[in-house]
Amino acid sequence: MISFDNIDKHDWLYDFYMNYLCIMHNHVYYRRFYILNQENIPERGRPTIVIANHQNGLMDALAILHTMYRDRRQPVFIARGDIFKKDIFARVLRFLKIMPTFRSRDGNVSDMKSNLTIYNRAARVLRKGGTIVIFPEATHQSGHFMNTFKKGFCRIAFAAEELNDFKLGLQVLPLNIHYSNYFNFRSDLMVTVGEPFTFEELFDTYKENHDRGYLALNEKARARVKAITPDIDIPEYYNEIEALTQMMSEPLLKSKGLNVNNLPNQKDAAMTVIANIRQYHTDEPERFEQLMIKVREYMALLKRLGIQNWIVNRKLSIPRLVIRIILMFLTLPLFVFGYVNNYIPRAFTKHFTDKIEDPMLHSSFQYVLGSVVAFPIFYLLIISVVWAVSGHFWIAAIYILLTFMTAFFVHYYKIAFRKLLTFFRARRFRKTEEYRTLCRLNAEITEEAEGIIF
Repeated sequence: MISFDNIDKHDWLYDFYMNYLCIMHNHVYYRRFYILNQENIPERGRPTIVIANHQNGLMDALAILHTMYRDRRQPVFIARGDIFKKDIFARVLRFLKIMPTFRSRDGNVSDMKSNLTIYNRAARVLRKGGTIVIFPEATHQSGHFMNTFKKGFCRIAFAAEELNDFKLGLQVLPLNIHYSNYFNFRSDLMVTVGEPFTFEELFDTYKENHDRGYLALNEKARARVKAITPDIDIPEYYNEIEALTQMMSEPLLKSKGLNVNNLPNQKDAAMTVIANIRQYHTDEPERFEQLMIKVREYMALLKRLGIQNWIVNRKLSIPRLVIRIILMFLTLPLFVFGYVNNYIPRAFTKHFTDKIEDPMLHSSFQYVLGSVVAFPIFYLLIISVVWAVSGHFWIAAIYILLTFMTAFFVHYYKIAFRKLLTFFRARRFRKTEEYRTLCRLNAEITEEAEGIIF
């Protein structure tokens, strides 16, 4: 049985590993990593519980870790207990300062009872001025919405205060984690740091009735996270509102003269669109319903024709198409070089990732197996072989540099190729009745949405 005693003790090997992980996470796997309002993070040594929305498996934990690690602190995470079942995984997770908590739906009563020990240990970490990170939703989901919060973090918070005679001054720090794309390599990631808060006003409630204290803190904490999160809280129309958000965010940013490729701007636009659509749902329920019907029909047509929203009602210029084809033809040798030389680690990563049933864990496996393990090891093998064959280290260094750079080029080449295919499909369908209907719906939806949002 692995011991979690002294899990908060500073580990210099962990420090060494984190320096490597920061480079791979912040500069290789992700194109840009934004941290907004970093000044809200309490100073190291101040007892802090970090809470956040949870969407993207391990990548959410890494996002928080790299946010909090700027002052070299080593926060302790609490994660769902089923991932600790195998001893080798449990040891790795223990090294990463992750402790298990068990959910009632997992069905093991003895595991559930051990939660009390974990909660008390977490409370002692806080009592010593440590940082605990927990995802109150207790599960991840694929979408811009928030689940209900579980009361585990409330138990820890009140237990820590109780151990210190309610004079600890514990702060709860709300975060929002937001991705430009959950799955794609070289996407953008952003962490928004909310304002930390205390909960002294709930101490008397907790002393009178623990469950009422837990509920009150839960509601307060969820409201703080929700305030900085794009939360589509009308579940029966989730897909339609998500599609409308994607359609209208760029026009909204352009109308304000803001950079449409900036993730913080995109998130702000999404929150504006969602808030206005929510209000429209309240004020004009019948017109809202008609708009949702149009959006649903529009989405179905996009899927049937196999094209994407960005190309609808855009000029399909033949000269621009010819230029793109020529550029792709001229750069094809670079693509082939990068594809061949990076094939083995990419195929290795894909082989294991495809076995994972939960798609929201795919990026975690791509990052850990690919960026952190497979690609670096394979690159070391390549440089060794080329050095041995050529007899010159500089040749091996140039070769591996080209291999590394063209790995990125392959990624962007594939994106360009998929856009080219979308262009061809739009050209193919442009004179059909379905495509004309698609363009009409796009114009009608955009016009109505502009009246709601702008």
